[in-house]
Amino acid sequence: MNRHWFEEHTGEVELHLFAPTLPQLFVEAGLGLAELMTGERRPAPGGPAEEVEIHALDRDALLVDWLNELVFLSETRHRVYDELRITSLSDRELRAEIRGASPEHLRTAVKAATLHRLHIEDEAGGYSAAVVLDV
Repeated sequence: MNRHWFEEHTGEVELHLFAPTLPQLFVEAGLGLAELMTGERRPAPGGPAEEVEIHALDRDALLVDWLNELVFLSETRHRVYDELRITSLSDRELRAEIRGASPEHLRTAVKAATLHRLHIEDEAGGYSAAVVLDV
């Protein structure tokens, strides 16, 4: 069962994640970001899927770069992406198809995902992670 939750701190939010597979963990991270940005109510995604390709030095950095790409696309295209499909994933590369919608307003503006307290761990039943978001 995928899940995510938040711990708020001054100027930042720590996003905690759990999913049975690594691709699902990355999807859950994107869904957590979308929820933080818009709240639980989001318009339905529209338009064609966009392809995203990310390269990083390791799996942890890949998670941060994935979230930062979603933040960048949200800011530049005025969309929040919550329909996410990972098409390829290794420890250093991610490819995905994403779709989003233009919300009327953002609840929380996210500046960036950070490396602070970042970790991804293999555990019984899946993967867990924590990443701090600068808000």
